[in-house]
Amino acid sequence: MSFAIEHIAIATPDPHQLADWYVANLGFNFLLDTGSTVYIRAANNVVVEFVKAETVPMPPAIRDAGLRHIALSVDDLVTQSGALKARGIAFESAPIELPGMRLYFFRDPEGNYLHLVQRDKPLIEV
Repeated sequence: MSFAIEHIAIATPDPHQLADWYVANLGFNFLLDTGSTVYIRAANNVVVEFVKAETVPMPPAIRDAGLRHIALSVDDLVTQSGALKARGIAFESAPIELPGMRLYFFRDPEGNYLHLVQRDKPLIEV
């Protein structure tokens, strides 16, 4: 038995506002708006759902239990991070250099972790 991921959901006080941020700053495209839930799609067809939150807890730390980040694949970490910085997006620290890849962490307006990842070799071949 195997399963494919259809979408990932993020609970937020304002699904439309957060979806708009992902579209404006990360190049996602609107897919579906049900009125209370918004679905957007990344360039590689990964879907993110924004659903109305019932509570608003403090943002978790990067190593707290649970889903912790969305990794965004880029070809040029310097160029893409520069474009995000020009939009006013602040990064958590300097880029992290690991064997075969570079990472650069930042957060969306609600504190959800995202990071850019540039790999020498793709994690999966498409």
